[in-house]
Amino acid sequence: MNTSLSGFARDVDTPKKNLRTRPSSIELWRPDIVLPERPITHRPLVTVGEPAARPEAARVQLDNTRSLLAALAEKREALRVRASDAEIRVREAATEREHVAAMFETYRVESALDEVLTGTMKQLASLMKNRGLR
Repeated sequence: MNTSLSGFARDVDTPKKNLRTRPSSIELWRPDIVLPERPITHRPLVTVGEPAARPEAARVQLDNTRSLLAALAEKREALRVRASDAEIRVREAATEREHVAAMFETYRVESALDEVLTGTMKQLASLMKNRGLR
């Protein structure tokens, strides 16, 4: 079979003039190959005897978590009492001055809540980091 193009097939496939492209302001991205600076070593899936895997370490981590959650519950209860007191003050305010003072107390309670949550998140992140979860 003859694979050379002739006649009509040749006329359709090849242009009669050389095509000239216009320069474009768009440049194609050509990524460079990046190799690691040091060879990648394979670690074993299980490390026997790691300190975090021992029962004593797990017990300490559970105790730390329990104390963190208990402290959070205590702070939550104290903030709940402060918030309900502030809400009562806002409702019972007779003058504009008392109303504004009660609203300031509400904002203070909200600020204290933000501080409690931020501190708890930092302590929780530390516990997670010690467990290798972060």
